[in-house]
Amino acid sequence: MPIDFKALKQGPFPQPVHHQWLGMACLIAMMVGMMTSAEALISIAFIALVCNAVLNRQLPQLWKQFIRHPALLGITGIFLVYALSGLYSENTAYLFRRLRTSLPLLLLPFAILSIPRLERRSYYSLLYLFFLLTLAACLAVVYNYLTDYAAITALYKKGQVMPTPMRHIRFSLTVVLAVAGGFYLSARRFWWWHPAERYLLTGGSLFMIAFLHLLAVRSGLLALYLLAVFALVRLIVIQRQFWLGASVLVTAAGLAYAAFQYVPTLQNKVNYTRYTIHLLIHGGEIKELSDSQRLGSINAGLSMARAHPWIGVGLGDIREAAETYYEKNAPGLAGRQLLPHNQYIFVLGATGALGLVYFLLATFYPLLYGHGYRDIFWTAFHIVVLPSFMVEHTLETQFGLTLYLLFALMGIRYIDTQSPR
Repeated sequence: MPIDFKALKQGPFPQPVHHQWLGMACLIAMMVGMMTSAEALISIAFIALVCNAVLNRQLPQLWKQFIRHPALLGITGIFLVYALSGLYSENTAYLFRRLRTSLPLLLLPFAILSIPRLERRSYYSLLYLFFLLTLAACLAVVYNYLTDYAAITALYKKGQVMPTPMRHIRFSLTVVLAVAGGFYLSARRFWWWHPAERYLLTGGSLFMIAFLHLLAVRSGLLALYLLAVFALVRLIVIQRQFWLGASVLVTAAGLAYAAFQYVPTLQNKVNYTRYTIHLLIHGGEIKELSDSQRLGSINAGLSMARAHPWIGVGLGDIREAAETYYEKNAPGLAGRQLLPHNQYIFVLGATGALGLVYFLLATFYPLLYGHGYRDIFWTAFHIVVLPSFMVEHTLETQFGLTLYLLFALMGIRYIDTQSPR
């Protein structure tokens, strides 16, 4: 399915065409900024997209559309829950610092409406561009690894990983999303210039699957295997392709086994994980291990939840509450300003059980909105992102928040176009 650039330029839009093109340019800039670790570019794109909505003759209509849009309102509500916790936060300076980081949650769900329509060809083109950017980043990481093979491989014995454009956990999840996007576009026969691009999509996706095993980040591999289970269930249960599903399962299992046996970075990561588990079971010293920070920060968040179960300690006081816990229970982590490395526990510690319930509803509802779960990539996005909240406070950093909002809001607008309410 070729992209018709002429139709994009000349096709009618509910608003002037420049709002469409500026909005698309902002989304592309966010992708590029995320893949190149360009924080300034992400911020500029964010501001430009907000201006695209506010400096708009259709502003009253956009506002009416927004306040009637449950999926977008739900995401915006996460920011409001954070802000409400400021009523009982004592450290207002840190509160405003955290709210500034979370500001896209408040503004981008409204700003995305400035893109009048995100039809199939436009949405697929954005996914294609994301696929190409991620593939290029993976090739660059592999090249860097090959130029210093011995030193980088040795890092895995210490629980570290090869250098990546962003934090390794988020980068691995980004690669998994690109894999899902590549197969998705290939299955829909989407291409820009030539049908042979399907081979690029399929081949690039297979390369990135191999790359994920070389990178050997547990969160990324878990997300990949969850997607594999999802694909097999669809293949066997829904499409009734029993023999094909069995063949794919056996082949995938064999390749995974070979990777665990012969890929040195993956071997070192597995051995390091076994060593960490051994120390945990036998009560060994783990404060120097990379996993100790994650475990200690999660325990700090759970301690806050036990002390303030319903409304939490407040977003502004979460750092001080964590430091108090470290000083008493994990002195080796004190002074590092570690926040709970789990988005769910972060929300629980800051806003309590009430805030966590809202957060769960707000992040899960978009999957159901407009029967979006019928779209394979939209389901794959949630399979990748929602479990990742268990190992990272994804929405508390610029890059993690950009990754989530970029795909969540693009997906919602695409569903709006496919199933107008």
